[in-house]
Amino acid sequence: MAHHRLKATSNNINNLWFGADTPIRQYKIKSNPELWEACQRISRVFKAPSGASAAEYYTKSDRAAFARAVQQKLYQPTASRQAHYYCRQLEAA
Repeated sequence: MAHHRLKATSNNINNLWFGADTPIRQYKIKSNPELWEACQRISRVFKAPSGASAAEYYTKSDRAAFARAVQQKLYQPTASRQAHYYCRQLEAA
């Protein structure tokens, strides 16, 4: 079965994290574990620029800031991600 891989766009991040809990959303969460994990990690430390204390009260700019933080987390090189990349390069050679 093909998985629905999402690009890490602001809109996709916000729909995944802040969207209504539907079967389609659950499928997207299961199909995009790295994106979901990044959202979970950021949600633990994220402070909304507006000062809102809960996600239900986030403004549009708070959600945009959340999405940027998730994108930065995803694209931040880590040792394990770099090692995985190099191993895949060696396997392909």
